[in-house]
Amino acid sequence: MIVAGIDLAVNRPTAIAVFRDCTPLYYGLAQTDVDIVSVASLLGPSIVAIDAPLSKPEGGGGLRDVERELRRLGYRLLPPLMGPMRGLTERGIRLSKMLGGRVIEVHPLTSLRAMGMSREELSRVLGLRHRDLLDAAAAALTAVAYARGFYREIGPFILPTARVCF
Repeated sequence: MIVAGIDLAVNRPTAIAVFRDCTPLYYGLAQTDVDIVSVASLLGPSIVAIDAPLSKPEGGGGLRDVERELRRLGYRLLPPLMGPMRGLTERGIRLSKMLGGRVIEVHPLTSLRAMGMSREELSRVLGLRHRDLLDAAAAALTAVAYARGFYREIGPFILPTARVCF
């Protein structure tokens, strides 16, 4: 199974990682939405995991139920409409529609923590140093966990429930 992880950005290039199960196939950067969709879709992933909110809070303010639940579980995510997060959220929603198919919302550091890993450990395992590419890889690993059924769905958000791959 091929999956893609996207560490979405607004004012810098977006990082993309594509894995076949636990094997990295591609790492790269893209700038425009069209480029992101082209690169992420190139190898035909069955699941695309995006590091960005893919919905807005009801009523247009504050936290979504997912942020409340994750905080209750000890994870901290920024509110989707707070400051620069607004642009990221809007881009994430737009990009998820452009990608179509199975697109899931993830947060790489939360995923790594839930899988009992750190960014430093992932860096050693993959031989990567670029922080955004590491986050894209963590998003891809979350897609692997999702594909294998090792996840908890909290609203639009996917939280891994077990370590996969490494």
